[in-house]
Amino acid sequence: MKTRLFSKPIFTLSLISLISACFGGIGIVFSITAFYIASKKIKEAQKNPLGFTGSLNTMKLGKTAAVVSSAVNLIYFIFTAVWVYNHGFQDFKDYWLGMLFLR
Repeated sequence: MKTRLFSKPIFTLSLISLISACFGGIGIVFSITAFYIASKKIKEAQKNPLGFTGSLNTMKLGKTAAVVSSAVNLIYFIFTAVWVYNHGFQDFKDYWLGMLFLR
């Protein structure tokens, strides 16, 4: 019995990661999860190429998308950390509440 390589969850997690990067880089959780799943499936498919159907190249592209979204989240997390260090957490909170029209 052959197992199908589903790359849609990898791309979905990467997209969610890019969207949630705007919230201080918390999307890194999604991108690391996508990278882990993609790496695991690629290793399994390379060990047993006849046991899998689907495109291995698409799975590798999903892994690349996870790496890119992880890099974006890391950059945004560092930017947020530096901003909080320079201005303080209270200003950070006021800034976000102002962006969300709550203040």
